[in-house]
Amino acid sequence: MALTPNALFVWCQGWWTMLDPWSLAVIFLTLCYSVWRFWCFTLKPWLYPRQPVELPYWIPCHTLAFFGNSDKLLERGLNYTKRTHEIYAIQLLVKKLYIITSPADVAAAFRDTVALRFDGHLNELLLNFGFNADAIRRGWHNPKPGDWCYIPNNPINPKQLNFIHLTEDIYKKQLLPGGRMDEICAAFLNALHKSIHRDKLENWGSSVGGKTRRISLYSLCRLAMVDAATRSMFGSHLHDIEPDIVDNMLKFNDYAWMVFFRYPDFFGLPVTEPRRKIMDALKVFIQLPPDQRKEQSWSIETIIAAQEIVGIDLEARASVILMIFWAANSNEYNISFWVLGYLLYDENLFSLVKAETDAAWVSGTLDIKYLCANCPHLESIFHEALRLNGAAMVSRVVLEKTTIGGKELKPGDSILIPSRQIHTNENVWGSNNREFRADRFLKNRSLARHSSYRPFGGGLTYCPGRVLAKEEVYGFIAILFHRFNLKLALTSEGLKPPFPSLNDSIPALGITGPLKDADILVDITPTEQ
Repeated sequence: MALTPNALFVWCQGWWTMLDPWSLAVIFLTLCYSVWRFWCFTLKPWLYPRQPVELPYWIPCHTLAFFGNSDKLLERGLNYTKRTHEIYAIQLLVKKLYIITSPADVAAAFRDTVALRFDGHLNELLLNFGFNADAIRRGWHNPKPGDWCYIPNNPINPKQLNFIHLTEDIYKKQLLPGGRMDEICAAFLNALHKSIHRDKLENWGSSVGGKTRRISLYSLCRLAMVDAATRSMFGSHLHDIEPDIVDNMLKFNDYAWMVFFRYPDFFGLPVTEPRRKIMDALKVFIQLPPDQRKEQSWSIETIIAAQEIVGIDLEARASVILMIFWAANSNEYNISFWVLGYLLYDENLFSLVKAETDAAWVSGTLDIKYLCANCPHLESIFHEALRLNGAAMVSRVVLEKTTIGGKELKPGDSILIPSRQIHTNENVWGSNNREFRADRFLKNRSLARHSSYRPFGGGLTYCPGRVLAKEEVYGFIAILFHRFNLKLALTSEGLKPPFPSLNDSIPALGITGPLKDADILVDITPTEQ
């Protein structure tokens, strides 16, 4: 018998009535899901080509993939767009992120100081770090005559800026080249001179015979650099209040991305306890009489004075200082580890850089300005290490509708400029884009100014501490090389161990460290210096 339309309808009707409610529900949901995917990832991109293509997903949003391995997710997005480096989008819970990786689009994003101005991102960061509504209101208030925070001819705030912009201004004045930067750098190097000393060697690692000890390079970098940064900002005061302040900052920094991205706290986060201990110490420090904070840096002293005028609560005051404290400790020890690692695995490079740093010592004193201006091989390795291991994700909230790279970005969403993806753009860095090349920046020094090289961000938020960071890293390496002979510890078979792998499994906020439990062991012996 021929299957007429009427017969087909009757058959389908009979088949449909035989299904139980659960089966019907599954079929209905599957149909809805298929229609939704077809609309979002097939039909919508065709109908609206000026909107960034959205990376498809099966489960609702990319949140798990982003926090599980952000680098892999971002590379998947580049592959989905056939590596054209056009802007594409990923969805995180209630937030959409526009991913920008093209050099031209990155430059355009940094130039757009209206739709993508930093204030929107900064406001989110303040909320994440502990500002309540009243502190936000007070922090953004521009002082006017008659206000509670207005002081005529205010020596702390002569431009009558709101507290948030005043804090940025103070921070820049401390970190940009000049007398104040030199003061904080001298305090940092002085702390290193005391901690990286032969008298401390017996407390490091384990003995391997004579005066030689085997140490963890990563632990040495972390402990020495964070201790020095803490003392350069607070003197000995924070150590006196909280003896484990360095350890707590290291633990906080390991998981700071959870605060930055407001990671859901369902069962307690590993960042919570170290954050609480640091905040408790900062609250005690802030409330000390000024004469008991004499060792603090100019910026910390001035910001605390500005906080008192504005009248924000103690939680917000400590949060501001924590943000500054964290920023000062989030990158230097990781980049020091990678630079030293590349040197230890290449004896020729090690010898070249050792000679460069030795020349900066005059009568037992390190000339930091000479060091930073006369080490071409160290300079090239430093830039290449920043390129390969820099994984900061510059974020901005889209405050107004704007167009970049021919794509329309909507208010309320955010942009994300991932350093690793722009630093490994094959169109700029070639087929060996993920390989370490010690002479890459030596052969072509203009690469350090390329739009696809952004270890310190760009635009109005170009990191003011970039010169200080360089002096701190170079100074650490020079002092270490001057005081000790270092050799890579070989395996029991007499072979070099595998070079540590980068930890790209979590969202990074700066220079990424090695995978957990991956390290470089070094045999270290004091020199006669």
